[in-house]
Order: sequence, then C-alpha cells, then structure tokens
Amino acid sequence: MKGRWIVNILMFALLIGGGIFALTINDKAPEKNSTQYEVSNLKLSDFNEININFPGRAKTSFKLSKNGWKMIAPYQTRADEFYVYRILSLLAAKSSEKLSTNDLGKYGLDQPRLKITFSSSTLNEEFLFGTYNPITEDQYLFYNGNIFIINGGYSETASYQPLELIDKKPIASYEEIEGFDFSRLEQWQAVGLKLALTKNTWSASAGDLTITQDDMRDWFELTWDAIPSKSLEFYKLDPRIGYKSFDVLLRGNKKVTFYRIQESPELLLLRKDENLLYHFPGDLGFTMLNPNVSKKEEK
Repeated sequence: MKGRWIVNILMFALLIGGGIFALTINDKAPEKNSTQYEVSNLKLSDFNEININFPGRAKTSFKLSKNGWKMIAPYQTRADEFYVYRILSLLAAKSSEKLSTNDLGKYGLDQPRLKITFSSSTLNEEFLFGTYNPITEDQYLFYNGNIFIINGGYSETASYQPLELIDKKPIASYEEIEGFDFSRLEQWQAVGLKLALTKNTWSASAGDLTITQDDMRDWFELTWDAIPSKSLEFYKLDPRIGYKSFDVLLRGNKKVTFYRIQESPELLLLRKDENLLYHFPGDLGFTMLNPNVSKKEEK
C-alpha cells in the first residue's frame, strides 16, 4: 500500500507541475496582482472518495481501493486514473482573487453549475462552481466560505460523460499478464497457439512455431502492454451468436476471456467479466491478435 501512495504522489506532482492540465491563468487575462491565494490546504492523501454532481445528471462517484481508483456510480468499474488525478488537482488550485461572499448569485454560485465533493471517513469538503468571467474565461469557485476565481480547466474533466472516465485499457494496470491462449481463433486453431511469459522470456506451446524474443517484446509493448482502446461501451453478449474468443492469462492462475465481436473496419473486443466492449483501430486490432510467430523451416 505504501508503494501505491508513492505512485499516487508522483502522479499528483506530475499533474500539478508538468503542465499536462492547463491550470495557469489564461494568457489573455489582464494582470491584476501578483498575490496568489491557495484555495485549500487539503492533501491528496486526505480523501478516498470523490462525488461529482451536475444538475439534471446522475451523480458520478469514485472510490479508492487497494488496486487504485474505481468508479462506483453510475457504473461500477475501473476508473481512468489519469482523469481522476486531474480532478484531484483542484485540491492544489491557486487563485489571484479572493472575493466577498455577500452575493453568491452574482457569480452563479447560488445555483452552481457543478459540485465536487471530496470525502473520507472524517472529512467532507465541497467545492461549488459558478459562472465564467466573460473577460478572462476563468470560473468562479466557492469553497469554505470564500469565492475564488480559477482556470476553467479545473471543471472540464469533471464535466466529461461517465463513460469517458472509465479505464480504456482492456487489462488493468494491476493485472500482470503471463500469457495468451489464442488457440480458439481461426488463424491459430490448426497450431493451437498458446504463449507464455516467464521472467521476461516468451515461449510458444506449438512445437512447429518459432519466435524471437525481440519480436515478441516489440509486439507486446506496442499492443497489450501500452495501448488503450480509442473508446468503450457497455455491451451484453448474445450467447446465440458464436463469437470467437481467446484468453489473456494472468498471474495467480487467473485469466480474462475476450470475445471478438467484430474484426473490421475496427476490432471490437468484449471483456466478458466486465461487460465492456473495447474499440481498437483495425490495423492495431489485427496486430493484437497476431503475434510475431512463424513456422519453423523444414530441414
């Protein structure tokens, strides 16, 4: 768990200091003063739950688990942690303005456009987002009895539809791949292709196939190890249709079964245990299901 928090802290620092998220005051904004007010003195480690509320939309919620952040509403699934940490970066926001709270309606805070709540067993901190400044395009924020003006990008990620905030990788970062069973796919049925990864070394079960370690490492790193899908959706498998399937073998004698719903023009893979359908470009999809193996030359 300690290692997990080190990763969390590094990701948080990257988001704040690396410029991934445009959190500086807009270049077009007139310079008002050099004073910077911290919106809060809260820390990332203070919280294990995030709730996002939009008027007229179902609540989106995340909860920290031993394997990272999970979405718990409106769906129960893995969260895209990159986006979660962008939302958490609000905790470190700074503002050039600290305004009177006498007239919340003036800043659209009497009926906020967005509410983000960070929670734990002992804390429940609420941030309200109002209208945008028409000149600077910054947004008014109410927290802890004060009104601040911050970059509008802070609310942008929280405004995404819930599907966009789900982890787009078909295999979770905490699931360690130890092989593949492609033997049920048409192109590999004759040889019954199964691949094993043991101590960074690849092997093939079929005796008449040959592999090179460099080719296999390149294939794995360019497909299953790194590339997220371009989109996803929830999907219910129709058992009446004989979709071909394959298994990704994981550490601990576990496996994840995928069904190939479509191969072209894009590859659609259904992860059965999560009911998530992942969309991949056709060329990448072909490579994912066709590792760099070849038949041994006859002597």
